[in-house]
Amino acid sequence: MRDERTDEVERAVLALLDRRGPTPIDEILAEVDGHPIEIEHACSRLQRAGELRSRSCGVYDRPSDDRERRRAR
Repeated sequence: MRDERTDEVERAVLALLDRRGPTPIDEILAEVDGHPIEIEHACSRLQRAGELRSRSCGVYDRPSDDRERRRAR
């Protein structure tokens, strides 16, 4: 179920990745306000939606362009 808090956490994760580029999950957890499980679930949802990708073990990044985002879906 989507709610305002879910959207807020997802926006915070995406904003962090937009600012910093590839970021390990432990740094995302330290920077984004929320419970670690809540943040990890947000990352999983965003990855399934093609809004972020896992570059290597535990490192997330935004897809580099719209084609890559569409391919991830």
